[in-house]
Amino acid sequence: MEERLMSDKKLKIMEPIIRSFGHQGAVHSILSAYPETEAWLNCNFIQIFTLRNLYTAVERLGTVDFFYQYYGDFNFYEMKANPWLKFMSIPDEMVKSRWNSKLEFVRECIENDYYVYILLDRSVYRGYDEPDYHNALVWGYDDATEKIYAADNNPIGKFVFEEIGYEDFEKAADVSTKEFAAGDHMGRPDGIYFFSVMADSDKHEAGTNHMMQIGKLQHDLEQYLNPPQILSDYVFGIDCYDELKKYYLHVAENRYGHCDWRGLCSLLDHKILMTRRLKYLFQKGYLIHDCSDLYHERVEKKCLVVRNLLVKENVKDCKDFQAKKLCILLDEVKKEEMEILAKVHAELKEYINAHIDEYEEYRMEQNEGSSN
Repeated sequence: MEERLMSDKKLKIMEPIIRSFGHQGAVHSILSAYPETEAWLNCNFIQIFTLRNLYTAVERLGTVDFFYQYYGDFNFYEMKANPWLKFMSIPDEMVKSRWNSKLEFVRECIENDYYVYILLDRSVYRGYDEPDYHNALVWGYDDATEKIYAADNNPIGKFVFEEIGYEDFEKAADVSTKEFAAGDHMGRPDGIYFFSVMADSDKHEAGTNHMMQIGKLQHDLEQYLNPPQILSDYVFGIDCYDELKKYYLHVAENRYGHCDWRGLCSLLDHKILMTRRLKYLFQKGYLIHDCSDLYHERVEKKCLVVRNLLVKENVKDCKDFQAKKLCILLDEVKKEEMEILAKVHAELKEYINAHIDEYEEYRMEQNEGSSN
């Protein structure tokens, strides 16, 4: 067998602006490293959702999430439907039959500029007593140090970068077939996923789905403030606050010893992205007033206070759980957010009305281009 040449490569990645969930942290840490995606990132991830009657969802109490455009609550939707990512998958069995090892497959992907999402048993390299299967994002390798560069949630749930030795990686990647696709909401892949960033605009299909769409942004913001009342298993937008409150009151009433804080962490991530979005919209001239500092102080920071309070309650095993205090604080955050974003929404409508001819001409140019 031909001896493998020593090499190393790291794909572009940045410290993520949000860290509560691995799938969102991965998307933002990668795309934030590509300036071409800035407009799109700020145009999306506005609407949020949670489960109706969240307090009854035993296995999914942490379900509060946001999505970029069309709703899809299934595994890896945020990557599969992302216009900036060329997303593919390969069955685990095929990798085992076509490559000498999963390490060899991963190295080949990285060499060809593909990030890899792979199911690993984290107990191998983290020293847990029991198997702990989770998806890790692989973005680089180094043969000299025999390290894989990855990113995943750490033991307290934050999305962080970590290094995995080659030997540990091979053992961790040796996952039995039954662990794949273990349910629609288990976050388990049905194979190994790999994707590249389509930074070259010529690789995008005709249209503006990967660009700033100010009309869509204004519409999404309106839908966030006035959520659609539809009969489904989900509630959207500003109504998510009420579902969280019902859950916290339920925990207090039943004297549970733990209260899932993941939903509130995700809500905080949503506020962090909104602060950045408002600054961007002002800098680009879409807004007359810079509301980002006000939003940061009155919404994002207050949401952080609520999150920290909930974490402290869990440290005390939720004894004398201050659910009512949490709910009052959430009501304050909700009220402040609605007032600020209502003004932002009004300014965006004014901007669109003032530039309606410009948008009509752009749409005509796109239609003519696609018909030629």
